[in-house]
Amino acid sequence: MLEQDNVIDVSIEPKKIPAIQGWYWIVNAFKLFKQAPTIWISICGVFVALFFGIAFLPVIGGFISTLLGPVFLGGIMWSAKKQADGEIPELIDLFSGFKLRFFELIKVGVLYMFGTIFVMVLMTVLFAISSFFGFLSINKNIQIIEQIGVIWPLLIVVLFAFLIVYSAYFYAPTLVMLQGMKANEAMKLSFLAFWRNWQPILIMSMIGGVFLFLAILPMFLGLIIALPVALLTSYICYVDVFES
Repeated sequence: MLEQDNVIDVSIEPKKIPAIQGWYWIVNAFKLFKQAPTIWISICGVFVALFFGIAFLPVIGGFISTLLGPVFLGGIMWSAKKQADGEIPELIDLFSGFKLRFFELIKVGVLYMFGTIFVMVLMTVLFAISSFFGFLSINKNIQIIEQIGVIWPLLIVVLFAFLIVYSAYFYAPTLVMLQGMKANEAMKLSFLAFWRNWQPILIMSMIGGVFLFLAILPMFLGLIIALPVALLTSYICYVDVFES
């Protein structure tokens, strides 16, 4: 179904990109980072500090950070587009989402939060049912690996449910910020684009995950470069799918 040309009625249509392009997304993101490393390290540093500072607030921190995550991401995508257009991004651009598309970006956060809650509830229900019927035991004498061997179908169901939610979120902040789309339209289009290009996204995620792991090894210092490149990869991925 996702291969059809007109699945939903939108003004832009996501292209299907070859799997190997997932590697080139990372390469091109690094090239963009090298053009202005200082400002991108600054933008990423402030973003991480604010995001995790909010996330660790008692009780409400997780909810607020989930809601504001798309707003900050919108600002980062705005900064990347400025640089791609030949301008020099500024630290203040990180907050562009608050000024330009705040309410729609917040709606993306709300929808994503409800989707995540649904997945958590689904996981709780499935594991409760498994425990009730004896598939999942709390007996300490039973090794965890043995329990996983029994409930792996449930883990696959939960993982797939999370991927459904995440795929609707993947491009949504960028589409809202750079295309001026409504939150629900952006999430529908993000879902379509994600599954149409799951192969390059998988390649990008696997290689990016290895790079992030290696970046952690030298006392986390590699993250100074790896995190900005990871964020810029999201922009490069968007451009390749929607604008190129």
